[in-house]
Amino acid sequence: MRIIRADKKYLLWLLAAAALILALMPLPVHAGAFRWTVTSYPDASGNQGMFYTIYNDSTGELIVVDGGWSENVPQVRAAIAACGNEVDAWILTHYHNDHVDAFNAIYEDPQGIRIRRIYASPMDEKLYQKVAKSWDYPEYYQKFLSLTKNDDRLVYVQRDDSFKMSGLSVTFYNTYDNTLLDVVGKSDLPNNGSLVFKMSGEEESFLFLGDAHDRQLGNYLLKTYRDELDATYVQAGHHGNNSMPEVFYQELAPKYMVFDAPEWLMTGDNYTAKKLAAWCAERGIQTFDFRTGPNSFIIK
Repeated sequence: MRIIRADKKYLLWLLAAAALILALMPLPVHAGAFRWTVTSYPDASGNQGMFYTIYNDSTGELIVVDGGWSENVPQVRAAIAACGNEVDAWILTHYHNDHVDAFNAIYEDPQGIRIRRIYASPMDEKLYQKVAKSWDYPEYYQKFLSLTKNDDRLVYVQRDDSFKMSGLSVTFYNTYDNTLLDVVGKSDLPNNGSLVFKMSGEEESFLFLGDAHDRQLGNYLLKTYRDELDATYVQAGHHGNNSMPEVFYQELAPKYMVFDAPEWLMTGDNYTAKKLAAWCAERGIQTFDFRTGPNSFIIK
């Protein structure tokens, strides 16, 4: 065997070259950067409501969805504080008080909570008032508009908008626009104007329907975005009551379904949530609701 003896200058050159190569190589990303914990919370009011946090404990990034009634404000504050008191993106599906009331209260009196970006549906205020039913309470939308006027953090979502955060991709498939009016007319616009969006990692995904529930809207979403809507987890539209038709969920074929509903809504004879839950059970789809909450799920 021939032994080659390198001189000192040559060894120093090799070491310098190796150091340069290592410096130019991309650093490995910690696996946790792509792990997000989605948590759904029962509403402190005892009613149906909608409040989610989506948190990355490696980067400290936080997404909040809705917030629920004003009675839920202490829980929302506590959950945000536990994640560092900074919300990178606050998504509001629509303007009913069981979705936007807590946000309005915190926006008006943040008490140290910092919000970087707000995503919302650009509902027509005059049309909202015109079509409002007794349960729509347009004053909550009016308060939202008054509070956020001229706030450059507010993004009114358009169909197919998207953003990314540390391995998580968020894409919007429904909002209030002319397309929605063409599909559902003026049928329950406050609910059907909900933002429908999907959060996707490399392995799991979570589809949020807000309170969207119209059959025609479900047909439109399947026809237009069929290959994009499949998700590991699906938030049942309209709290699972008078929700999207079963064929819509059958096409999505989720492994898990989340109902933002208390026991009285899940079991009451005057509501259809228990029928949808039974349909899920027949197909091996595991369901979660406020009785099992808070419920946490992983997207990675």
